[in-house]
Amino acid sequence: MQVFSTHILAALGLALIASAAQAEMTGGQVKLSQSGFTDDFSVAKTNISGSVELAFGPQFGMQMDLGVNLLNFADETATNFVTHATYKLGDSTALGAFYGLDSVNGGSTSLYGVEAAQNFGNGGVQGYVAHAEDGNGSGNALGISGGMVMGNGVGLGASLDHGKIDGTSLTRYGLRGSFGLGESSKMFAELGALNTDAGSETYAKIGATYNFGSNSGLMFGDRSLFNLLPGS
Repeated sequence: MQVFSTHILAALGLALIASAAQAEMTGGQVKLSQSGFTDDFSVAKTNISGSVELAFGPQFGMQMDLGVNLLNFADETATNFVTHATYKLGDSTALGAFYGLDSVNGGSTSLYGVEAAQNFGNGGVQGYVAHAEDGNGSGNALGISGGMVMGNGVGLGASLDHGKIDGTSLTRYGLRGSFGLGESSKMFAELGALNTDAGSETYAKIGATYNFGSNSGLMFGDRSLFNLLPGS
C-alpha cells in the first residue's frame, strides 16, 4: 500500500510539474504589514507574504501563497502555505478550492475550503468557508471582504472573519483605507476589533502591497488562521 501511494504521489508530482511548465503567470502580490492591539502594541504581528497566480488556459488556474508571521509577544515565527485551484466563470467571477498548512512551534494545522470572488468596476468582493484540523481537534472558519477605489488612488474596504477552533471562538472585523503609489503599489491602514470568549480588543494595522503580472494582482486573498489574529 505504501509503495502504491508513493507511485500515486510521484505521478501527481510529475503531472503538476508538466502542467506548471505550460502555465502562464497572470498575477502576483508581495505584502508587508504590521498589526497589534492598540492598548498594548507589544502584542503584535509582522507579516511578510507573497502570492503567485498561474493560468492553465482561459478558465482554469492555480494560486500559491507563502507567508511568514513574526509573533512578537509569543516570540515565535509562524509560517503558512496555501494552494488554490481556481475556475473562472468569466473575466470578473471565479470559484476556488484551497488547501493550506499553518505551522508554529513545531505543530501544524491543516486548512481546506471553498471560496468565491466577484469583481465589479473599481471594486470587488470575496468570501470563503474553511475547515481546520490539527492533532488536538478541529474547527471551522468563514469570512467575507470587499473594497473599491474611490478615485485619485484612494480606496476603502472592509472585512469580517469568524472562526471556532478547538472550542475557542474568534471574530475579527476591520475597516481599511488605502492610497495608491502608482499602478502597482499601495499603502494601507486598518482599524478593527477582535472579539473572543474573553472579551474584545481593538487593533490597528499598517502595511504596503506590490502587485505584478498581467492582471496586476490576485483574484483571491491568502487563507490562514493567522489572519484571525492581529497580534500574538
